Amino acid sequence: MLEGPVTCQDGSLVVTSLDQGKVFRLAGGHVETLANTGGGANGATEGLGGLIFVAQNGGVAPALNQSRSPAGVQVIEADGTVRIFGQGMRSPNDLCFGPDGFLYVTDPTRKPERDDGRIWRCNIDTRECVQIFACDWYPNGIGFSSDDEWIYVADSRHARIVRLPLADPSLENLETFVRVDHGIPDGFAFDAEDNLVIACPNFAPSGGDVQVYTARKLADVIRPGHSKLYTNLAISSDRQLYLCDADSGNVLCSRWPCAGLPLHPFRPLPLSNS
Repeated sequence: MLEGPVTCQDGSLVVTSLDQGKVFRLAGGHVETLANTGGGANGATEGLGGLIFVAQNGGVAPALNQSRSPAGVQVIEADGTVRIFGQGMRSPNDLCFGPDGFLYVTDPTRKPERDDGRIWRCNIDTRECVQIFACDWYPNGIGFSSDDEWIYVADSRHARIVRLPLADPSLENLETFVRVDHGIPDGFAFDAEDNLVIACPNFAPSGGDVQVYTARKLADVIRPGHSKLYTNLAISSDRQLYLCDADSGNVLCSRWPCAGLPLHPFRPLPLSNS
């Protein structure tokens, strides 16, 4: 089951494999194993210096391999060395850097009810991880839009994207940003025009798709094929959409109308007025 994906600063694409416990790099038409993580390597993001950060779920379902790993955040060095921190987490799913330099991690409890989860904020220098939010739903994909004031999270239990103010991510301040038209919201990305692009698995006969929301309204539905498990996506600076198809184990690539919104820590911060 492919997950990730990450469009890296060097032009390569990094994807994870939940069932194999591995991370792969795709570059110049070649695929190489970047690291053997064990467990279930799920969402990923790039940090400064080419470090790859991976949400390691500890090998619980849907990871099927026999190579266990503690749950937490794994850090992959350029030579494939793997370090881990955040081992108080249950089963991390996805992660991203915020404008404040912290790493934000979704941590759902993987059970059929999908009624328990957490969000963590991690200092990658000290490896200190603080739980900043708890919920009775399944936090999945996570990211920031261009305004950098809100944490956006996919709520896979209630089929919606919610957002929390970065300054005070409390339950009282939670807002429903969009309710997906159909299917289950999983990984997502914003493009440079602030369109919200969501990979939506769907076990109905129609299968999964990619849903595009503009100004909080459904603007387009893209069905690349017949897969029920389009799980995550990324949009590169050169206008390529990379979509993970966990049914077939393929990464699909197609042209996108605009570039992806740059991710932190590589996104330019707005100039201060002071």
